[in-house]
Parts: sequence; C-alpha cells; structure tokens
Amino acid sequence: MQLAYGAHHDAITGSESDQVYLDLLTGWRDAWQLGRGITDRALTLLSDAVDATVVVWNPLAHNRTDVVTVHLDEPWHGRVVDADGAAVAVVAEHDGRALTWLARDVPSLGWRSYRLEPGGAAEDWKALPGNIIANDTITVAVDASRGGGVSSLVADGRELLATGRVGNELAVYDEYPAHPTAGEGPWHLLPRGPVVTSAQSPAATVTRYRSDIGERLVVTGEIPGVLRYTQTLTLWHGVDRLDCRTTVDDFTGEDRLLRLRWPCPVPGAMPVSEVGNAVIGRGFALLHEPGSAESVDTAVHPYTLDNPAHGWFGLSATARIRFRGTAARAIAVAEVVIPAAADAPLLAAVRELMAALGRAGVTATCSSADAPRYGDLSVDSNLPDIRISIGDNAFTATVLDAPAAASRVWVPATAPLRDVWVPGADLRAPRVLPVLVVGADGYTVAAVAALAADLADGEIGVDQDVGEEYASHTVAIVNRGLPGFAVDTDGTLHLSLMRSCTGWPSGTWIDPPRRTAPDGSGFGLQHWTHAFDYAVVTGAGDWRDLGMPARSAEFNNELIAVRAHHDPRGGGLPAWGSLLEVHPAGDVAVGAIKRVGNPTAQGSARRVGPTDDIAIRLVETLGRGTQVTLQTGLRTVSGAERLDLKEEPVEASTDALQLGGYEIATLRTPLNLSRVLDADGEPLGPDAEPAQPLYSRYWLHNRGPAPLGGLPAVAHLHPHRLVLDHAAPVSLRLTVASDATDAALHGRVRIVAPPDWTPGGVELPFVLPPGEHLESVVDLDVPATAAPGWYPVRAELAATGAAIPAAWHQTVEDVCLVSLGRHDDQVLRIVAEPAPVTLAPGQTAPLRVTVATDAHTDLAVEAHLISPWGTWEWLTPNIIGDVLPARGSVDLRFDVTPPRWAPPGRWWALIRVACAGEIVYTPAVSVEVTW
Repeated sequence: MQLAYGAHHDAITGSESDQVYLDLLTGWRDAWQLGRGITDRALTLLSDAVDATVVVWNPLAHNRTDVVTVHLDEPWHGRVVDADGAAVAVVAEHDGRALTWLARDVPSLGWRSYRLEPGGAAEDWKALPGNIIANDTITVAVDASRGGGVSSLVADGRELLATGRVGNELAVYDEYPAHPTAGEGPWHLLPRGPVVTSAQSPAATVTRYRSDIGERLVVTGEIPGVLRYTQTLTLWHGVDRLDCRTTVDDFTGEDRLLRLRWPCPVPGAMPVSEVGNAVIGRGFALLHEPGSAESVDTAVHPYTLDNPAHGWFGLSATARIRFRGTAARAIAVAEVVIPAAADAPLLAAVRELMAALGRAGVTATCSSADAPRYGDLSVDSNLPDIRISIGDNAFTATVLDAPAAASRVWVPATAPLRDVWVPGADLRAPRVLPVLVVGADGYTVAAVAALAADLADGEIGVDQDVGEEYASHTVAIVNRGLPGFAVDTDGTLHLSLMRSCTGWPSGTWIDPPRRTAPDGSGFGLQHWTHAFDYAVVTGAGDWRDLGMPARSAEFNNELIAVRAHHDPRGGGLPAWGSLLEVHPAGDVAVGAIKRVGNPTAQGSARRVGPTDDIAIRLVETLGRGTQVTLQTGLRTVSGAERLDLKEEPVEASTDALQLGGYEIATLRTPLNLSRVLDADGEPLGPDAEPAQPLYSRYWLHNRGPAPLGGLPAVAHLHPHRLVLDHAAPVSLRLTVASDATDAALHGRVRIVAPPDWTPGGVELPFVLPPGEHLESVVDLDVPATAAPGWYPVRAELAATGAAIPAAWHQTVEDVCLVSLGRHDDQVLRIVAEPAPVTLAPGQTAPLRVTVATDAHTDLAVEAHLISPWGTWEWLTPNIIGDVLPARGSVDLRFDVTPPRWAPPGRWWALIRVACAGEIVYTPAVSVEVTW
C-alpha cells in the first residue's frame, strides 16, 4: 500500500516541495522496512532448515552464478566450503566481517549451502601498482591524467570506447532555475550551455587491487568547486559485466545536473531501454550541438529528449530491417502512414502491424497520408527515425520515383540520420527519413499481414542492396534506481545521477518553521553523500541475444546470504534446491508470488492460510510468445487458472500458460511442496504499527495511507476542535464506522476525558454489521475551576473477538482538542533538538528529541526518523511511539549504528513528531561516518 500511495505522479516527479518529499520518504522507508523485515525473517526460517553455516538464496526465477557477500557480527578468519566440501575462493573485508565469493549455479527461486570452517584464512584485497584490470572477458584501463576516466574498455577483443574519449566520466551541466519563457524549473531538464567534466582535471589517486575472486580499480578526484568523487570499478572472475560505483561527496551545486558518460558507439544501433513491462526503442537525445563541448541551451532548444529506463538502457536494436548481405537498419521509433480512405480489411491488418511493432519494441504512431507528418517537436513528444508507408497512398507517391515493383521497397533518406537529428530538428519532410513502402504493388492487405508476421523474430527482410552500416552488437548500462538516461547520436550513453534545483517549488515548506539541510540549503539541492551503482554489459547480438532483462534483474536483485542455525530435529532441506522453476528460464520472469486473495484490501476478515493456492505473476520479457512450464521440485505444476488483477478467474482462457509478447499474466495454482518445517505460528511480518494507539485521522500526521490492517473500524469525535470562551458543558458527536465487508465487528469505545471533567472513563460497547455506522452523543461537564489551556478528549476504539485478523485488534483513537479561555499554550512543542552525530563504523550514538505539551491530558505521540536512502539500515528504528504526559515531556530516542562495513560519508537526519493532529519537525542535523 505504501508503494502504491507513493507512486502517483505528484509523489515521483510532480511536487518538488521539500516537506512533501520528506513526508513521502517516510512512506517509502516504511515499505522498505516491511519488505526487508519479512524477507529476512522468511529466509532465516528457511535457512535454518538447511544443514549449513551460510545459505545463499536466489530471488530470481532462473539459475544464476554471481558474487555474494555475507556480513558477520564477529570476525571470521577461516575458509568457506561448498556443499561438496570444496573450498571456494573468498575475499575477506573489514577484518573478516564481510566475506565475498562467487556462488555458482544457484537454483531458480532456490538456495545453495556453504559452510564456514577453520583453517586457510581468506585474504583482503591487495593494493598493486598499475591502472589496468581484467577478467575472463573484459579488460579495463583508466587514465589518471583525465580524472581517472576509463580510457580503454575491451570485451571479447572489441574496443568499445570511442577514440580519444574516456568512459565513466562525470559531467556537471549548468541549468536554469526555471525555463526563461515556460517556467516550471524542477519539472524539466533545463541545461543552459556550460558543462564541466571530471576528465578536465587529473585524478587525485588511482589504486589497483587484486583478490582471489576479482580485480578492482579505485579512483578519487574532484570537479573543483562542485564535488569530490570516488569511483570503484570491479571485474569478478566468472561474471561477464563491469560493476561500477560512483560516490559523490561534498556536492555544493545549485541548479546543476550531474550525468555519467560512456562513449560506446555501435554502428547502426539505436537507443533501447527497458520500461515497466517491455523493452522499447528510443530516439537519440538532443543534448549537445554537433561538435560542441557545451550542452544545448534550452532557452533556444527546449527539448533534450531524455527518457526513463526501468532497469537498463543501451545501444542495440529492438527491430531491424535486414537487406542483402550484411547490411541492416535498426528501428526505434516509427511512423506508419496509411491511405486516407483505408477500408476495414486494411485497417484491421494495420492494427495487427501496430501490435507486432509494439511486441518487437518499436514505438510506433499511425497517421493518415493526408495529415501532417510526425516529427515536429513543437507538438510531438519525440521523433521518428523511420516511416512505413502502407499502400499506394499520397505520401508513397511523394517518395517513390517509379511504381513499386515489390511488396517491400526501401527508400533511403537524403542524409544520414546523425546529420538531421540535431537540436531543433524538424523531421516532417518526405525524404528526411528513410521510408519502407509496403504493399504499393497492389496486394496491400496481404503485404501488411506478412510484415506483421515477419516481425515475430524482430527482423524484417527487404531484398535490396542498401549501403547501411550495422554492427550486431549491444552495449548496455544497467542502472540501480537511476532511471534517467540519454544517448547522443555519436553513441555516448548518459546516465543521469542527480540534480539540484532552486526554482519554485523547490525548498517549499508548508508547516513553519522551514527546515533545511544542515548547511542551510534546501533538501532538493542534495548536499550530502550519494552512492550510485550501475554496471556495463556488452556482447554480440541484440539485447535479446544477451538476455538483457535477466541480466539487469541479476544486478538489481543480488544473491542473498543468510547465516543458518540448523536444528536437525526441526526437519530439513537438502544442500541445494529450488522452490519454483520457470521455463523458458530467463525469458519469463516472476513478478510476484503470494497466497491467493487480498482480504485486507477488500475489508475482509478472512484469513489466508498456508494451504491456500498461490497467485503467481509471470512476465514475458523478450516480446515473443512462449509456452511456460512451472515446476516445484520434481513436479510439474498443472491446472493453472488465469486471474485478473483482482485475482478473480478470467473466463475462457484456452491455455493459461501460453504467454504473448510482453504479456503479464496472473495465475492461480497449487504450490505442491512438501512440508519441511512446522512454522505455522511463526509471524513473518508485524500485525501492528510500532506507535500505538493508531490515530484515526492519520492523514493529519502526513504519514501516507492507512496503517497496517487498513482501519476496518474507526471512531471520530465531532468537531475535531472546539473553542470555549469559558467553562461550559461540552456536547460531542461520536461516530463509529465499519469498513469490514464480511464480518460484524464487536468492541467498545472508551472516552478518556480530562481530569475532573465528568463523566470520565465512559465505555460504550458496540456491534457493527459490515459497512454500517453508529452515532452517539458524548456530554461532558467542564469544571468551573478549569484553567485556560488545551483539554484533549480521547475516544479509543478497540475491536474484540478471535474471529478477526490480529491487525484489527489495534486500538484506534480520535482526539477532540478543546481550547478553553485565552492562552498561548501549545499542544506539541520541541524542547530539546537532536545534536549532530559523528562516529566510526561499529560505534553507536543516540539521536534524540524531547517534546513537551501544555495540554491537560496525556497524549499518544508518534515519531518518524527521516533520513536519506543509504542510511536506513543503521539509523533505526524508523518509527517509535510513546505517551506524552499531561503538561509534561518525553524523550524520544533513535539509534545511529553504522556497521563495521559502512562506508564513510556525511548525511542528515531529522525527526517528525505528531500527536492529536499536531505535527512538528526538528531541524536536520549532520550524521557523519568517518574512517
């Protein structure tokens, strides 16, 4: 629920307000905390069933070999052996508290076991002279004189970098705070020309390292006046990718965009990227004037054509036209031009063609021959790189010099694409782009149908001699949480790392006083440590041949190592195995597996049990139809049933396991696994929020969606606030409502009044049928001796009975704040702010705030710790609750506990405290980890 709430437009890209983003950050961390906790508990439970010291788990639905790291509480100076007793090569870091090795052939959604044994202690990385590293397939060299950029990247004997250029180069682009004419700064990329790069200054250090499992280069440097950087390049033996991390420190930019560059041209290739449910072609970006080191000025050319990529992007081909010999032309974005008076059969054939282009990954737009051409950025959101003209239409007549002699005719453009794809490009002229004429020889419907069928393998055959240079090769950047990308026509791949924006509404704070980062800057300027992980993957063929969706998933879903504590009396799993296999492996991904049913979302009291069927979501990743086979252990899953998004049966599905290109399908099936553990009573996730009781008007605490359990019953006091000039009887309306859909709710509402208000401590029992509500009146007498100030009246609802889910037993309260007389009292205020923290890995320090109230009744208070990504594992917990005593104070403590393997850096933290609809934010303080 937190992920869904935090994924809407204004959450991801739309608001740019500091306070809004910090509030959303608490929701994203809540989702991460829940997911991480449940995963850890589930894998620990399963790992304890394996007779091993460490169990390595694979969260993907295909067998894989990759590096894995186990973190240990105490140093280990022994060796690691596999299930056959053979020692494996290991690198031991942080005094033996982090062990890394290559885990081979870990099964699909399964495990492989290892043991930690004494003797033969593993060694750490060893520093060596030089600037070159290599593994079985890749060799990398860096140039210290050019910022430590990669001067050579050779894979399988092929140099990937452009001559004279360096890769892994940082580039800082100056931006406008807001567009000079259109405004809206934070919502657009607004480069204004100047660019400074890491290659313009020498690196401070370049250090080469070697271990038993790989080689590494570590580069440090700076872009003067803007940032310091540390770049780590790692090649693992047995893994054919280049793993990279760039850490940025001391960033001071304002209205700057930080990109990373890899100039890796592939002749004839086009930009390709993975999106949420497919891989599609993209057009080239318009970042630079040809031959200029500066960026475009968006005051002149407002559209840079950056794009998002879900997991990876690169240079390759989604679909291509294959000519005689070795010539070919990659297709990314196409305009399909149809006759103005197309009849029904032709329109049906064109519809199938458009679907086939989509399955092949081609972004396609259909237009009429008598309409304006696609290719004008003043009205179009992107640009095409090819046109497909259907039949002997008016547009066909403008590009053909003679009647078509074949069902497919290729008409070359008047100039190479790189010459016309420039800032300010207008690609509407008939011959500015190449045109594939289809069916102009009189057999149009059949020709269009044949073309759609030909796209099944992503390749269209045209029997012509054409001078198109094309290299069947792919270079891709796998990103981890860095979706913004752009590819220039010269083959430079750009990965957007971060921005600092000052234009409205950046820095906006709604509830005064305004809070800032510790240096006084807005949070949107991002003046703290950032670590960016990405990888370079390359190989012969297109992205399908490389299995890029699976390769990307591997980098983004690391193998998980779990310490096991096996008890032979508790049942057992073998040394390795798979919980679920999906075939064809790697081509079809598993998006989710869960028990069938969504009782919480439906307000249902039904409980999902361990014997229920599972719902499994399958994703075809290559754009090709396929027949799927599911296996659990040695059993093939049969009897699968198609479900819709609400997990209700889909009627008349001929074959539930037949997937179309890029299809996402939800299936219902039994799991067919034998019981190996008696763990029915083991809770994997929490049944209650950390802060109790729950506040029924939770949105006033800026905390996102409803709490755990979904609030099936709530009590509200009306009005929410009441002002009394003097002591007088108070009459409040109490409503109790049920969102349950299949169960009557029994319980009580307890009224907690201020001291000496009568009557106090009243309990009202209730029975609520599904979807119903009740009303009552609460009459209270205010004593004449009551002093001016705030007097909270609390209504606490508790549902009872064993038949409802545990999360429904949480107490829910509403609070009516009664203001009596004239006063300056505060319901919630900060009396002691957090202090900055500096510590070394392995040390512990508190981060605390003291809050107080002038109210005359105890209040329930909740506090959320807010800090950037990269600190959540050791700034804990994320939420705490306590009681704020009447006219008293309470100390709220969080812990700063960076582990021994934590990297150095400087971040920030602040605490949001809320109660009874009141909310305060502490100042943000520096949190620094030093080595």
